[in-house]
Amino acid sequence: PAQLQRMARLASLLLVVASVTEGFRLAPTPGAVRTVRQQSVASPPTEELVAASIRSDNTLDPKVLASSAEFERKPYARVFGIAYVTLMCCGIAADAVPSFIRLVLLQYLAFSAFEYSFHRWLMHATRGTWRDRIFARWNRLHLQHHLDTRPDMTMEEDYNYKGIRFNFLTSQLSVLIGSLISIAVCSLFSLDLPLWPTPIAAALVSLYHGVLWNRLHVDSHSLEETIAWTDGLPYVDGVPTGNPYARWLLTNHIGHHAVGGKGNYNIVFPGPDHVAGTFFRLKKT
Repeated sequence: PAQLQRMARLASLLLVVASVTEGFRLAPTPGAVRTVRQQSVASPPTEELVAASIRSDNTLDPKVLASSAEFERKPYARVFGIAYVTLMCCGIAADAVPSFIRLVLLQYLAFSAFEYSFHRWLMHATRGTWRDRIFARWNRLHLQHHLDTRPDMTMEEDYNYKGIRFNFLTSQLSVLIGSLISIAVCSLFSLDLPLWPTPIAAALVSLYHGVLWNRLHVDSHSLEETIAWTDGLPYVDGVPTGNPYARWLLTNHIGHHAVGGKGNYNIVFPGPDHVAGTFFRLKKT
């Protein structure tokens, strides 16, 4: 019973988040499913475009996909999002799952929610609002990144590399914020989890997030052979990207630029876009 109560509380919190973000609807309202980035010529069918975008090593060629891709809101995205996150909540609330695994799952949700919230409401803050004034440094840098990105996802010659990589300071702040969120959730929902491993779980998730983010974001803009930095986790060649999941994440970020920054805010840890109804998929043809 105690586990069920904790799961019910976590699920309730999730529903509240969904309702606050855009108004909870299980399905999009009429006309909400729409095509974005209309092309002057007819785009090839989705299956053909995706097949043409996959290189011989099974990695995705972002330039090929972005040049003709069209995106639309995914119908019933919230159903998938709530089911996905609820399963995560069940794992966090289950006493049968080892404590450290539960802490890692909790950190995943914390990082995912933080990445979405910071990207959507602060990095895309309306100019002149309090969010823009407080977080102007990140907002200006990110908006410039969008201006520097061409329709095929390549960058203008004078682009600012700081809009591409995830730096050490952000990774360190993520560990702190993730730990605080984890402690707050454990206290709020009476989760019997030890506090001392929390920073370790947060650091592991931050390391995974930073390495994958710096690899995928660089690849999505076709900069892997030209960019380097010393103020963040390095670009790691060994990260496997020739798999369906990596190709999906890259496609997801291409969609973020294709829809003008109106969706697909999570680059590494998906979930909140589905819950909030801001997930755009490749248009089905």
